[in-house]
Amino acid sequence: MKNQLKRIGALTLVMMLVLCLPVLAHGTSIIDVLTQQLTQTQPNKGINLIDTEEDEIVAQPTATAEPTKAPVAAPAPVSTGDVSRIRDDANLLTPDEEARLLERIAQFQRNTGMDFLLLTSNKPHPNQSAQQLADDYYDYMGLGLDEENSGVAYYIDMNERYHYLSTTGAMIDYMTDERIDSAITQNTRYLSSGAYYNAAVNMIDMVENYYRKGIPEGQYQYDILTGQQLTARHKALTSNELLVGGLIALVVALIFYKSVSHTYELKGSTYSYDSRTNGSLNMTNTEDTYLNTTTTRVRKPDPPRSNGGFGGGGFSGGSGVHIGSSGTSHGGGGGRF
Repeated sequence: MKNQLKRIGALTLVMMLVLCLPVLAHGTSIIDVLTQQLTQTQPNKGINLIDTEEDEIVAQPTATAEPTKAPVAAPAPVSTGDVSRIRDDANLLTPDEEARLLERIAQFQRNTGMDFLLLTSNKPHPNQSAQQLADDYYDYMGLGLDEENSGVAYYIDMNERYHYLSTTGAMIDYMTDERIDSAITQNTRYLSSGAYYNAAVNMIDMVENYYRKGIPEGQYQYDILTGQQLTARHKALTSNELLVGGLIALVVALIFYKSVSHTYELKGSTYSYDSRTNGSLNMTNTEDTYLNTTTTRVRKPDPPRSNGGFGGGGFSGGSGVHIGSSGTSHGGGGGRF
Protein backbone atom coordinates (compact mmCIF):
# COMPACT_ATOMS: atom_id res chain seq x y z
CA MET A 1 0.00 0.00 0.00
CA LYS A 2 2.74 2.41 0.94
CA ASN A 3 4.62 1.52 -2.23
CA GLN A 4 1.54 2.35 -4.32
CA LEU A 5 1.19 5.74 -2.63
CA LYS A 6 4.85 6.56 -3.32
CA ARG A 7 4.41 5.60 -6.96
CA ILE A 8 1.32 7.81 -7.28
CA GLY A 9 3.11 10.74 -5.66
CA ALA A 10 6.17 10.37 -7.89
CA LEU A 11 3.97 10.16 -10.97
CA THR A 12 2.08 13.30 -9.96
CA LEU A 13 5.35 15.21 -9.43
CA VAL A 14 6.63 14.20 -12.86
CA MET A 15 3.39 15.34 -14.56
CA MET A 16 3.54 18.72 -12.85
CA LEU A 17 7.12 19.22 -14.00
CA VAL A 18 6.13 18.34 -17.59
CA LEU A 19 3.29 20.90 -17.56
CA CYS A 20 5.43 23.69 -16.15
CA LEU A 21 8.47 23.22 -18.42
CA PRO A 22 7.06 25.29 -21.41
CA VAL A 23 6.17 28.20 -19.17
CA LEU A 24 9.56 28.16 -17.47
CA ALA A 25 11.32 27.86 -20.82
CA HIS A 26 9.68 31.06 -22.18
CA GLY A 27 10.16 33.04 -19.00
CA THR A 28 6.50 34.09 -19.04
CA SER A 29 4.31 33.75 -16.03
CA ILE A 30 0.91 32.24 -16.24
CA ILE A 31 -0.56 35.44 -14.98
CA ASP A 32 0.90 37.09 -17.97
CA VAL A 33 -0.58 34.47 -20.26
CA LEU A 34 -3.98 34.78 -18.68
CA THR A 35 -3.82 38.49 -18.82
CA GLN A 36 -2.98 38.26 -22.50
CA GLN A 37 -5.96 35.99 -23.14
CA LEU A 38 -8.28 38.29 -21.23
CA THR A 39 -7.04 41.19 -23.20
CA GLN A 40 -7.76 39.37 -26.45
CA THR A 41 -11.27 38.39 -25.48
CA GLN A 42 -12.29 41.65 -23.73
CA PRO A 43 -11.03 45.11 -24.79
CA ASN A 44 -9.24 47.24 -22.28
CA LYS A 45 -11.71 49.91 -21.26
CA GLY A 46 -9.01 52.22 -19.99
CA ILE A 47 -7.36 52.54 -23.38
CA ASN A 48 -10.65 53.21 -25.09
CA LEU A 49 -11.42 55.99 -22.66
CA ILE A 50 -8.08 57.63 -23.33
CA ASP A 51 -8.63 57.35 -27.04
CA THR A 52 -12.06 58.92 -26.65
CA GLU A 53 -10.70 61.79 -24.67
CA GLU A 54 -8.01 62.40 -27.27
CA ASP A 55 -10.60 62.36 -30.03
CA GLU A 56 -12.67 64.90 -28.17
CA ILE A 57 -9.69 67.16 -27.66
CA VAL A 58 -8.83 67.01 -31.33
CA ALA A 59 -12.39 67.79 -32.29
CA GLN A 60 -12.50 70.98 -30.21
CA PRO A 61 -12.04 74.17 -32.29
CA THR A 62 -8.86 76.10 -31.76
CA ALA A 63 -8.94 79.62 -30.46
CA THR A 64 -6.58 80.88 -33.18
CA ALA A 65 -8.53 82.48 -36.05
CA GLU A 66 -7.48 81.94 -39.66
CA PRO A 67 -5.81 84.95 -41.24
CA THR A 68 -8.24 86.95 -43.36
CA LYS A 69 -7.43 87.44 -47.03
CA ALA A 70 -8.00 90.66 -48.86
CA PRO A 71 -10.93 90.38 -51.32
CA VAL A 72 -9.86 89.96 -54.94
CA ALA A 73 -12.03 91.79 -57.43
CA ALA A 74 -13.26 89.62 -60.30
CA PRO A 75 -12.15 90.82 -63.73
CA ALA A 76 -14.83 92.73 -65.56
CA PRO A 77 -16.22 90.85 -68.55
CA VAL A 78 -14.91 92.11 -71.85
CA SER A 79 -17.83 92.63 -74.18
CA THR A 80 -18.75 95.02 -76.93
CA GLY A 81 -21.01 97.02 -74.65
CA ASP A 82 -18.37 97.45 -71.93
CA VAL A 83 -15.54 98.71 -74.14
CA SER A 84 -15.40 102.44 -74.85
CA ARG A 85 -14.92 103.41 -78.47
CA ILE A 86 -12.38 106.05 -77.42
CA ARG A 87 -9.00 105.23 -75.81
CA ASP A 88 -7.28 108.62 -75.46
CA ASP A 89 -3.99 107.73 -73.77
CA ALA A 90 -2.31 110.83 -75.25
CA ASN A 91 -4.95 113.14 -73.69
CA LEU A 92 -5.70 114.89 -76.96
CA LEU A 93 -9.39 115.45 -76.19
CA THR A 94 -11.23 117.42 -73.54
CA PRO A 95 -14.03 115.64 -71.63
CA ASP A 96 -16.60 117.62 -73.62
CA GLU A 97 -14.99 116.69 -76.94
CA GLU A 98 -14.84 113.04 -75.95
CA ALA A 99 -18.54 113.05 -75.02
CA ARG A 100 -19.48 114.59 -78.37
CA LEU A 101 -17.29 112.10 -80.22
CA LEU A 102 -19.00 109.20 -78.49
CA GLU A 103 -22.36 110.54 -79.68
CA ARG A 104 -21.01 110.82 -83.24
CA ILE A 105 -19.66 107.25 -83.10
CA ALA A 106 -23.04 106.00 -81.90
CA GLN A 107 -24.64 107.75 -84.87
CA PHE A 108 -22.06 106.15 -87.18
CA GLN A 109 -22.95 102.72 -85.78
CA ARG A 110 -26.65 103.28 -86.41
CA ASN A 111 -26.10 104.55 -89.95
CA THR A 112 -23.68 101.84 -91.08
CA GLY A 113 -24.21 98.85 -88.78
CA MET A 114 -20.44 98.83 -88.26
CA ASP A 115 -18.06 99.91 -85.51
CA PHE A 116 -15.59 102.77 -85.05
CA LEU A 117 -12.68 102.95 -82.60
CA LEU A 118 -10.40 105.91 -81.82
CA LEU A 119 -6.99 105.22 -80.25
CA THR A 120 -4.31 107.75 -79.25
CA SER A 121 -0.87 107.20 -77.74
CA ASN A 122 2.25 109.24 -76.90
CA LYS A 123 4.57 106.46 -75.73
CA PRO A 124 7.13 104.47 -77.73
CA HIS A 125 6.26 100.92 -78.77
CA PRO A 126 9.45 99.38 -80.20
CA ASN A 127 8.02 95.86 -80.33
CA GLN A 128 4.82 96.69 -82.20
CA SER A 129 3.97 98.71 -85.27
CA ALA A 130 1.03 101.08 -85.54
CA GLN A 131 -0.69 98.50 -87.70
CA GLN A 132 -0.30 95.79 -85.07
CA LEU A 133 -1.50 98.04 -82.24
CA ALA A 134 -4.64 99.09 -84.08
CA ASP A 135 -5.45 95.57 -85.29
CA ASP A 136 -4.81 93.86 -81.94
CA TYR A 137 -6.76 96.34 -79.82
CA TYR A 138 -9.78 96.08 -82.10
CA ASP A 139 -9.64 92.28 -82.19
CA TYR A 140 -8.85 91.40 -78.58
CA MET A 141 -11.30 93.91 -77.10
CA GLY A 142 -14.10 92.23 -79.03
CA LEU A 143 -15.21 95.20 -81.09
CA GLY A 144 -17.60 94.97 -84.03
CA LEU A 145 -21.37 94.79 -84.33
CA ASP A 146 -21.92 91.92 -86.78
CA GLU A 147 -20.60 88.39 -87.29
CA GLU A 148 -17.61 89.70 -89.23
CA ASN A 149 -16.80 92.34 -86.56
CA SER A 150 -16.94 94.93 -89.34
CA GLY A 151 -15.58 98.35 -88.54
CA VAL A 152 -12.66 100.79 -88.40
CA ALA A 153 -9.90 101.53 -85.88
CA TYR A 154 -8.28 104.96 -86.23
CA TYR A 155 -4.94 105.18 -84.40
CA ILE A 156 -3.10 108.49 -83.74
CA ASP A 157 0.48 107.98 -82.59
CA MET A 158 1.90 111.21 -81.18
CA ASN A 159 5.29 109.65 -80.43
CA GLU A 160 5.90 108.65 -84.05
CA ARG A 161 3.72 111.44 -85.52
CA TYR A 162 1.89 108.77 -87.48
CA HIS A 163 -1.79 107.92 -87.99
CA TYR A 164 -3.16 104.63 -89.22
CA LEU A 165 -6.60 103.38 -90.32
CA SER A 166 -7.36 99.68 -89.80
CA THR A 167 -10.38 98.03 -91.44
CA THR A 168 -12.12 94.77 -90.53
CA GLY A 169 -14.88 92.62 -92.03
CA ALA A 170 -17.15 94.21 -94.62
CA MET A 171 -15.40 97.56 -94.15
CA ILE A 172 -12.37 96.16 -96.02
CA ASP A 173 -14.36 96.30 -99.28
CA TYR A 174 -15.82 99.75 -98.63
CA MET A 175 -12.48 101.30 -97.68
CA THR A 176 -10.24 100.39 -100.59
CA ASP A 177 -6.54 101.23 -100.67
CA GLU A 178 -7.31 104.31 -102.73
CA ARG A 179 -10.00 105.53 -100.33
CA ILE A 180 -7.80 104.94 -97.28
CA ASP A 181 -4.96 106.85 -98.91
CA SER A 182 -7.31 109.75 -99.66
CA ALA A 183 -8.72 109.82 -96.10
CA ILE A 184 -5.25 109.73 -94.52
CA THR A 185 -4.04 112.53 -96.79
CA GLN A 186 -7.03 114.76 -96.08
CA ASN A 187 -6.78 114.26 -92.33
CA THR A 188 -3.08 115.07 -92.11
CA ARG A 189 -3.70 118.82 -92.09
CA TYR A 190 -5.91 118.61 -89.01
CA LEU A 191 -3.34 116.61 -87.05
CA SER A 192 -0.46 118.85 -88.12
CA SER A 193 -2.30 121.91 -86.81
CA GLY A 194 -3.24 120.25 -83.49
CA ALA A 195 -6.98 120.03 -84.31
CA TYR A 196 -7.31 116.50 -82.98
CA TYR A 197 -11.06 116.61 -82.33
CA ASN A 198 -11.68 117.85 -85.89
CA ALA A 199 -9.40 115.11 -87.21
CA ALA A 200 -11.43 112.42 -85.46
CA VAL A 201 -14.78 113.84 -86.59
CA ASN A 202 -13.54 114.29 -90.15
CA MET A 203 -12.33 110.68 -90.30
CA ILE A 204 -15.72 109.40 -89.12
CA ASP A 205 -17.46 111.58 -91.73
CA MET A 206 -15.21 110.38 -94.56
CA VAL A 207 -15.63 106.70 -93.71
CA GLU A 208 -19.40 107.05 -93.49
CA ASN A 209 -19.45 108.95 -96.79
CA TYR A 210 -17.54 106.14 -98.50
CA TYR A 211 -19.97 103.64 -97.01
CA ARG A 212 -22.89 105.56 -98.55
CA LYS A 213 -21.17 105.51 -101.94
CA GLY A 214 -21.04 101.73 -101.73
CA ILE A 215 -18.43 99.17 -102.76
CA PRO A 216 -16.64 100.41 -105.90
CA GLU A 217 -17.04 98.62 -109.21
CA GLY A 218 -14.24 96.10 -109.69
CA GLN A 219 -13.30 96.01 -106.00
CA TYR A 220 -11.42 92.92 -104.82
CA GLN A 221 -9.13 91.83 -102.00
CA TYR A 222 -5.54 90.68 -102.42
CA ASP A 223 -2.76 89.39 -100.18
CA ILE A 224 -0.26 92.19 -99.51
CA LEU A 225 2.61 89.72 -99.20
CA THR A 226 2.09 87.61 -102.32
CA GLY A 227 -0.14 89.86 -104.43
CA GLN A 228 -2.54 86.94 -104.88
CA GLN A 229 -6.14 87.96 -105.57
CA LEU A 230 -8.35 86.61 -102.77
CA THR A 231 -11.87 87.60 -103.88
CA ALA A 232 -13.69 88.06 -107.17
CA ARG A 233 -14.11 91.56 -108.52
CA HIS A 234 -17.23 93.31 -107.32
CA LYS A 235 -19.80 94.16 -110.00
CA ALA A 236 -22.38 96.80 -109.19
CA LEU A 237 -24.67 99.19 -111.08
CA THR A 238 -25.20 102.70 -109.80
CA SER A 239 -28.68 104.18 -109.44
CA ASN A 240 -28.12 106.34 -112.54
CA GLU A 241 -27.06 103.31 -114.56
CA LEU A 242 -30.15 101.40 -113.45
CA LEU A 243 -32.40 104.33 -114.38
CA VAL A 244 -30.85 104.78 -117.82
CA GLY A 245 -31.00 101.05 -118.49
CA GLY A 246 -34.68 100.92 -117.53
CA LEU A 247 -35.56 103.84 -119.83
CA ILE A 248 -33.71 102.30 -122.76
CA ALA A 249 -35.50 98.97 -122.27
CA LEU A 250 -38.86 100.76 -122.15
CA VAL A 251 -38.19 102.70 -125.35
CA VAL A 252 -37.06 99.56 -127.20
CA ALA A 253 -40.20 97.69 -126.10
CA LEU A 254 -42.48 100.51 -127.30
CA ILE A 255 -40.72 100.66 -130.68
CA PHE A 256 -41.06 96.92 -131.14
CA TYR A 257 -44.76 97.02 -130.23
CA LYS A 258 -45.52 99.85 -132.64
CA SER A 259 -43.57 98.14 -135.41
CA VAL A 260 -45.49 94.88 -135.12
CA SER A 261 -48.84 96.63 -134.85
CA HIS A 262 -48.12 98.74 -137.92
CA THR A 263 -47.17 95.66 -139.95
CA TYR A 264 -50.57 94.02 -139.44
CA GLU A 265 -52.65 97.12 -140.20
CA LEU A 266 -54.54 97.13 -143.58
CA LYS A 267 -53.56 99.93 -145.95
CA GLY A 268 -56.18 102.10 -147.75
CA SER A 269 -59.24 100.54 -146.13
CA THR A 270 -61.52 101.30 -143.26
CA TYR A 271 -61.41 97.67 -142.29
CA SER A 272 -59.43 97.09 -139.16
CA TYR A 273 -57.86 93.73 -138.53
CA ASP A 274 -57.72 92.82 -134.87
CA SER A 275 -54.15 91.58 -134.71
CA ARG A 276 -54.30 90.99 -131.00
CA THR A 277 -57.27 88.61 -131.25
CA ASN A 278 -56.63 86.94 -134.59
CA GLY A 279 -52.86 86.98 -134.70
CA SER A 280 -51.05 83.76 -133.88
CA LEU A 281 -47.71 82.13 -134.48
CA ASN A 282 -47.21 78.41 -134.93
CA MET A 283 -43.58 77.35 -135.14
CA THR A 284 -43.40 73.96 -136.80
CA ASN A 285 -39.67 73.58 -137.36
CA THR A 286 -36.54 75.12 -135.88
CA GLU A 287 -32.96 74.68 -136.99
CA ASP A 288 -29.64 75.97 -135.62
CA THR A 289 -26.78 76.24 -138.08
CA TYR A 290 -23.24 76.44 -136.66
CA LEU A 291 -21.06 78.86 -138.57
CA ASN A 292 -17.83 79.48 -136.64
CA THR A 293 -16.31 80.40 -133.27
CA THR A 294 -14.12 83.42 -132.58
CA THR A 295 -11.96 83.55 -129.43
CA THR A 296 -10.14 86.67 -128.26
CA ARG A 297 -7.50 86.34 -125.54
CA VAL A 298 -6.51 89.27 -123.34
CA ARG A 299 -3.79 88.96 -120.69
CA LYS A 300 -5.19 89.53 -117.20
CA PRO A 301 -3.08 92.05 -115.25
CA ASP A 302 -1.44 90.91 -112.05
CA PRO A 303 -2.95 92.15 -108.77
CA PRO A 304 -1.13 95.22 -107.41
CA ARG A 305 1.39 94.79 -104.63
CA SER A 306 1.34 96.83 -101.47
CA ASN A 307 4.08 97.94 -99.10
CA GLY A 308 2.55 96.02 -96.20
CA GLY A 309 -0.29 98.38 -95.37
CA PHE A 310 1.79 101.23 -93.94
CA GLY A 311 1.69 103.58 -96.89
CA GLY A 312 -2.07 103.76 -97.41
CA GLY A 313 -2.21 101.77 -100.62
CA GLY A 314 -3.14 104.04 -103.50
CA PHE A 315 -4.25 101.21 -105.82
CA SER A 316 -7.60 101.82 -107.51
CA GLY A 317 -10.27 99.20 -107.00
CA GLY A 318 -8.47 96.90 -104.58
CA SER A 319 -7.90 96.33 -100.86
CA GLY A 320 -4.67 94.87 -99.54
CA VAL A 321 -5.29 92.34 -96.77
CA HIS A 322 -3.01 91.07 -94.01
CA ILE A 323 -3.57 88.72 -91.05
CA GLY A 324 -3.39 90.06 -87.47
CA SER A 325 -2.01 88.17 -84.48
CA SER A 326 -5.55 87.03 -83.63
CA GLY A 327 -5.93 85.38 -87.03
CA THR A 328 -8.37 88.05 -88.28
CA SER A 329 -7.99 89.63 -91.73
CA HIS A 330 -7.50 93.39 -91.89
CA GLY A 331 -7.03 96.09 -94.46
CA GLY A 332 -5.47 99.42 -93.70
CA GLY A 333 -2.98 102.15 -94.37
CA GLY A 334 -1.42 105.20 -92.76
CA GLY A 335 1.01 108.09 -93.05
CA ARG A 336 2.97 110.70 -91.07
CA PHE A 337 1.75 114.13 -90.04
